[in-house]
Parts: sequence; structure tokens; C-alpha cells
Amino acid sequence: MKATIVLIADNDAENYGRKLMLKAHRYGKMGFEMARLPQHVSLKQPFVIPDLERIEAFFDSFAKEMSPLDIEFEDIDLFPSNVLGGVESGCMSLRAKETPQLVGAQKRLNEELYKIFGSCPAEHDDDYIFHMTFAIGGADFNSYQKAYDELKKSDYKQTFRFSKLGLLYYDDDNITPGTYFCYKVCDI
Repeated sequence: MKATIVLIADNDAENYGRKLMLKAHRYGKMGFEMARLPQHVSLKQPFVIPDLERIEAFFDSFAKEMSPLDIEFEDIDLFPSNVLGGVESGCMSLRAKETPQLVGAQKRLNEELYKIFGSCPAEHDDDYIFHMTFAIGGADFNSYQKAYDELKKSDYKQTFRFSKLGLLYYDDDNITPGTYFCYKVCDI
């Protein structure tokens, strides 16, 4: 089992992300897999956890130390994704500006995780790009490219408040669609 700790979007950012999800779907017919989770910016990508109860206790404590963050989005990105199990699909997201506050929150999280759980490696620990995903899986990469080419024509520079912390839970280490959800949310 795995977990991710994320900043949860406020209502304005949630609604904005959902509108982008629908626009992307209209251009590329990739569906709504991302609707399984609230719009969010990850502070840590999925990592193996010893058990849910221990990570939940850690999460509750860490949330008390956090403060709301304003996150500025700069543009959209398109990356390949393998969530369809062997079929090259896509992941479309809003790229967030890397700020000292965002980097500091991520660094604090990793330090606190290490103190309690030891090493908690996750994909992209060394090259993570802060982002808010609005479309993933559900279609081949060409469909994503088609949607991206249309969506790229707009300006995405906006700032939103993130005032909640979320604990995402993955029952399947392969993160197969249908095996994960937002387990818990706390105000920060």
C-alpha cells in the first residue's frame, strides 16, 4: 500500500481544474479518471507506507504545522503516462510556480517523514515539478496531444489558495485505476 500527501485546492481552484478536465475531454475524449481525486498539488508522490494507521497519525500531526499556501499556476504541461497498463496514455496538468513556501513545505514533509519512518523514496523525489493534474489515462497519447494542442492556446497564469491537506491512499502498489482515493482531508 502507498500514500501521497497533497495540498487540496480551494473551491475556486477545484472548479477551475474540473472545467479544464471537461475541456480536455471534449477535445481528446479521455474521460474523467482524475475526478476520482480532488484537485491537488502533491508535496510527495506515492510512497510505500508501513500501515495506514501510522501514516494517518503522522498526517494529522503534520497538518497542524502547515499554513495555507497561495499557489501560482504558470502554464499547462503534457507528459506520457502508463496508467492504462501497457498503452501509452497521457497526463495533462497545470504547472505551479516553484516558490520558497512550496519547496519549504515539501522539504519539511520529507524531513518529518524521515524522522519517523526512515527513507520513504518516491518517484520524482529529485526532479519533481509541482503541478495540478486535470486529466490522466482514459485515452491514448495522441488523444492527449490533440487536447493539449487546443488547450495550449489559452493563458493559465492564475493564483489559488490551498488551505487543506489531503492524504491519498493507494491499496494497489501499481496504482491501478479504481484502487485509490482521497482518504482524509484536514484544514491547515
